[in-house]
Formats: sequence, structure tokens, C-alpha cells
Amino acid sequence: MINQTELLYTIALGNIPEIGCITVRKLISAMGSAQNVLLADKKHLIMHEHLQPAMADNIINKKESALQQAEEEILWIQKNNISILHIEDDNYPSRLKQCVDAPPLLFARGSFNANATHCISIVGTRHCTSYGVGMTKEIVKELAPYHPLIISGLALGIDTAAHQAAVDNGLCTIGILGHGLKFLYPSSNVNLAKQMVENGGVITEFTSSTSGEAFNFPRRNRIIAGMSDAVIVIEAKARGGALITANLGFSYDRDVFALPGKATDITSAGCNNLIKQNKAALITGGHDIAVMMNWTSKRRSRKKQADTQLLISFDENEKKIIQALQEKEGINIDDLAIATQLDNLTLSNTLLTLELKGSIECVPGKKYYLHLT
Repeated sequence: MINQTELLYTIALGNIPEIGCITVRKLISAMGSAQNVLLADKKHLIMHEHLQPAMADNIINKKESALQQAEEEILWIQKNNISILHIEDDNYPSRLKQCVDAPPLLFARGSFNANATHCISIVGTRHCTSYGVGMTKEIVKELAPYHPLIISGLALGIDTAAHQAAVDNGLCTIGILGHGLKFLYPSSNVNLAKQMVENGGVITEFTSSTSGEAFNFPRRNRIIAGMSDAVIVIEAKARGGALITANLGFSYDRDVFALPGKATDITSAGCNNLIKQNKAALITGGHDIAVMMNWTSKRRSRKKQADTQLLISFDENEKKIIQALQEKEGINIDDLAIATQLDNLTLSNTLLTLELKGSIECVPGKKYYLHLT
């Protein structure tokens, strides 16, 4: 868990204008800590390959005011019992951590497991139709037996319908905010947010006093996509925040699903385009998602210890992958890389070989399973 000194400096570094999450993380990685970054002189700052001289001046000139703001923020956090999710902590969303632009810190209210077995985001237009609301309710109800964590943006329209459906079905749900925790936008969702905090909560990367400026909401959409296994678009116009989230999910290698609509429906134009561009799989209900994400599969338990006779026909790299899948099936390539300690090229080539042999399979959701008998 992050200590109070490093928390102070991490918040302060994030408060400095014109420095984004990617740069902040690169600076901290290169210099060892946020404290080292803010205490460095210009010469050491510009030695870092990702930092321009003007940005170094910006850090030096703004650090005092940024630290003062950070001190005030920590006092507010302590007074209001706000949870801190630091990117190196176990409670930080592990799926989001894989994204290069993941924020170093998240601030949260509520009680939830951001690393649940199944995490999906449901998004759509604020100006939704009764069809969109009804389908959102039906999809969440159909998915309820699989106990997914439902993630959305707590906006009007489809977001509200998704959160409310999750609450009604006893599912954990998290709203990702485009502002600080001193506010709640829209105000009409205050009561819904209170219900969510009892089984879920709200998360933001913004410090408490940050208002809900329009440009913050597209930025928060990457968190919605990054925390999820899949992005589900219910209704979306040809342009809008839901499409931003869907495209971010696609870029993060998440599964994307879209509910189709009539060719003449403005509120379904974005969904239809995603399907047409092969960026999203067409769904007509929650069962489609469960099947394509392989949640419905009942697989036999595997022995944790490798069977020597079973592995005799495989080379060393293949054995590492098979043994990793005997320990834990249904894992993605990033987890396999950690488990096997194979480099990306070797791992990809070996996985392909094992698939061609019929020894493993990659299912929708981009997870690997054994096919050994």
C-alpha cells in the first residue's frame, strides 16, 4: 500500500497542468518515485527521455502550489473516508493496470471487488429510447446468474438503466465519474448512487474539487473500457461517448458487443456501424454475451500437478504453457506471460503451435483453455 508521503507527491504530480497519466507513470518509473520527480532539479528532469525542457519548467514552477493542493486533498480524503486505489496495490483494477494510460491513482466510495471474475461495461446514449432501456434491463437480468460486475458512467440514459438494473438484480455495480467526489452529476442520480455504494460504488481519477467539465467525460471513458472484459453498447448515435468507449475497448483488445437497431434509427446508428466495421459482435440478448464470453462452459477440473506421461510429447516451452493452464484455466496471454516467463514472440508462436495441435483453445474473451484428454 502506498505510504502517505508518496501519496502526497503522487497527487501533487497529477495536479500539475499539461502532464498526462502516461508521462506521470513514465516519470515515476524512471526516477523511482513521485517524490523524486518533484524534488529533482531541471537538469535531472530533462535528462529523462520523455520530458521536454518546457515541461520540466512547468513541474518546477507549479510544484509548490500542487503540493499545497495535495495536502488539502489528503485531509479531505481522510475526513470523508475515501478509498485510494494505487496502481501498485492489489485492490487496483488489474484489467485497467494493463492499459498504458491507466491513472496512477483512483479515488473511490463504496465496497466492491474491482477484480471480479466477470467485469462488463454497459454504455449508450443519454437520449435513449424505451427499447434501449428495456433491452438493458433484460440483458442485465439474463446475465445475473453469472454475477458480473456492471460498470458504466452514471450518466443519464443507458448508463442509468444499466446501474439501476444491476441494483434491482442484486449485482455489484460501479459508476466511473468524470469529476471529483465532492459532486455528483447528474444530480438526479444521487439516490441511485447511494444504493450503488451499498453493493458497488463510484470511482474517479479526478481530485475532489474537479468539476464535471465536458472534456473530462471522454477521458473517463478509457477507465470504463479498461476495467472491463467486454464493452456492451446498447444504443448509440453515429457520434458520442458510447462510441469513444467502444473504440477504446477495441484498442485495448476487449470484446465489444452491440445491440442492432433499424437502419433508420438515429439512436442505433453507432451500434450498426460498429457491427458493420467488425468492431463489435452482434447480440440480441444477455445469453449471447454469456456464450461468446464462454461463461456458460462447464469444464472438467484439472489436476494441478503435471502428468509426466501426458507432457512427454511437448517441448519445454509448450510444457510451461500447459502446466500454467493446469494451475489456472481461462487466463489471457498477459497472465500466461507472467506464469511462463516467456517473451511475447516465443509465447505467441508456442500458443499458435499448441492450438494447431489441438491441445489448447482460445475462446471468445481471448482466454486460453486446455483441450487435453
